[in-house]
Amino acid sequence: MEVKRLLRSRRLKLMTLLMFLPVVVYFFTHEEITEYSTRALRISFQVNFSTYLVNFWASVIGQLVVIILMSELLGSEIDKGTIRVLLTKPVRKSELVIGKFLGGLTGMLVVFGLPYLVMQIYMVLLYKQGFTGLRATFGDLLYSLEVTILLLGSLGAFAMALSVVLSRPLYASLASFGVIFVAQFILPQLPFFDDPERFTLNYQLGVLLRDRFTLHTGLDVYKGDPSTTLVFFASVMLLSLMLAILGLYRREYRG
Repeated sequence: MEVKRLLRSRRLKLMTLLMFLPVVVYFFTHEEITEYSTRALRISFQVNFSTYLVNFWASVIGQLVVIILMSELLGSEIDKGTIRVLLTKPVRKSELVIGKFLGGLTGMLVVFGLPYLVMQIYMVLLYKQGFTGLRATFGDLLYSLEVTILLLGSLGAFAMALSVVLSRPLYASLASFGVIFVAQFILPQLPFFDDPERFTLNYQLGVLLRDRFTLHTGLDVYKGDPSTTLVFFASVMLLSLMLAILGLYRREYRG
């Protein structure tokens, strides 16, 4: 039901259209093709996808889109009072949180997955590689989507936890974005932090992409351990979900 509600919502459709902006930009500004081959396609795919991921899809814009999407899942139920109806159902509060979160991840798959897929197909057609090109770039496409869901999903889980505390989606969105902005751009500027850029989500995204996008040598500027990045964001996601569940158990919802 949650997935159906999200897929029918006007907000999700607008977010999806916004995420198509890099695809439209690529339509009109793509590089001149000098070699029609699978290798050239993969190099171009990795270069363009990493650029748009770091600079748009997972940038402040993408982060804000996910925060708005995820903070509304539980926050709107609490704000409208419909949470009391949900809690009368034969489901645990933990199941409610996990169900909402998985529904939100499905929405994220739509918001980001459709633009990724359209751009992949367009690039394959541009390089005239057909089904061979689709197979050659499918692993890179899937990995791009995986790291997007991991990194932005952790922000979404954090926004869900705050929505349980603050009760209103707008307040949760503003608070989540404020905390994330401070964590990425304000605290690293303190004098005892070295290389402050490594504290941003975009930089850690580059670390993860470097592990898979081996044909894009420009990613060598991102120094770090992909395993550490993976564990950190997975831990943030799990901890945030646990806090959201605990928050529901500690609150009372009277009719």
